[in-house]
Amino acid sequence: MRDRHAPAGLARFLAAAGAIAVLVGLLQYPAAAAALPDFGTEPVQDTSSPSGSAISDVRVGANEGFDRFVIEFDAAVGAYFVSYVDQITEDGSGAVVPIEGAALVQVSLNGIPNEPLAPQETIEAGLTGLVEVVGAGAGFEATVSYGLGTAQAAGFRVFTLPEPSRLVVDIAHPGVVPTATNTADPTGSETAAEPSPTATTGPQATPAEASGASDSSNNWRIPLIVGLVVFAIVTAILGWRMRRPNQSRG
Repeated sequence: MRDRHAPAGLARFLAAAGAIAVLVGLLQYPAAAAALPDFGTEPVQDTSSPSGSAISDVRVGANEGFDRFVIEFDAAVGAYFVSYVDQITEDGSGAVVPIEGAALVQVSLNGIPNEPLAPQETIEAGLTGLVEVVGAGAGFEATVSYGLGTAQAAGFRVFTLPEPSRLVVDIAHPGVVPTATNTADPTGSETAAEPSPTATTGPQATPAEASGASDSSNNWRIPLIVGLVVFAIVTAILGWRMRRPNQSRG
């Protein structure tokens, strides 16, 4: 004899699974869609994580309205300080580092292991806002620095991204004030919710990498979509169950 309660039990199970999947997706969404900071010219500092990890790569990318400088870490980002300066100086010696650009931004990181040595190659970016990137020291008292030569003293913003851990510095194009309502949600074209990069330079750079994009940040969509599909299936099953008694009575 067929168990009349089996379809109802299956429907309840699917409904619970769908609700859980939707909940997981919604819980992950706020982290993916966190608001980015505004562009500005004041120094930006974060000392909340004094110990960082080794730097595995640095790269640049061109975007609509701004250019992006990305530092990738093996694990934690660590403390950092980003500011416009009169000249780029080398850690330890204090020697002036030659660099192209009408205005200069120095990016300093603390708590970085001396081994392996962080990349210090010069990147001739030649972009609209970001002209050149130079290494300004690594291996001195766990400090690593980079100099950014820019076309003018335009606004910049600084933030971090996970998986992999990255420090991102966006330099606004001359005469452009990029919107401050961008989000870190990578849906669309890239992490900053702007059009994807059109050119990248630097070691092993790709458009997605230079943009700071991370496919893992898009994982919130998967459980949400699964949950909605399951919800649709449950709705169809319950609707069919409700129609059957009416049909049998007719």
